[in-house]
Amino acid sequence: MPRRSETKVLRKIYGPVVDKGVWQIRYNNELCKLMGVEDIVRCIKAQIIQWLGHVETMDETAMPKRVLKGKLYATRIIGRPRIRWLEDVITDLRRMGISGWMEKARNRGQWRRIDEEAKAHPGL
Repeated sequence: MPRRSETKVLRKIYGPVVDKGVWQIRYNNELCKLMGVEDIVRCIKAQIIQWLGHVETMDETAMPKRVLKGKLYATRIIGRPRIRWLEDVITDLRRMGISGWMEKARNRGQWRRIDEEAKAHPGL
C-alpha cells in the first residue's frame, strides 16, 4: 500500500473519476491497481540501487562517477551533518543484508540478483 504522501501525489496524477454522474477521488485500492506496484517508494529505491551499480561499473573518468566519488572540502554548518545520497543508499543495502557492494557491482550477475532482491525486499 502506498504511503500517505505518495498516495496524495498519485491522486493528483490520476485525477478523480466519475461514478454514477458524481465526481469522486480514487480509492487507495484503485490507485494500487493503476500503479501495478505494491509500493512506489520500494520501486524507486530499487531503481536507485540499480543506478548505483551502473555508475560503479563506469570508467573512473566518467562524470557521474567523479561526482559520486568527489568530496567537497569546505566549512560545514553547525549541527548534525546531513545524510548524503550515497550514505542513504548504503543504509538501504545494509538493511537488505548486502555488504561489499562495490565488488558485487562490478560483477554483473551478482548485481542483477541484488537488483531483483531490492524490487521484492519488504524492508526498503
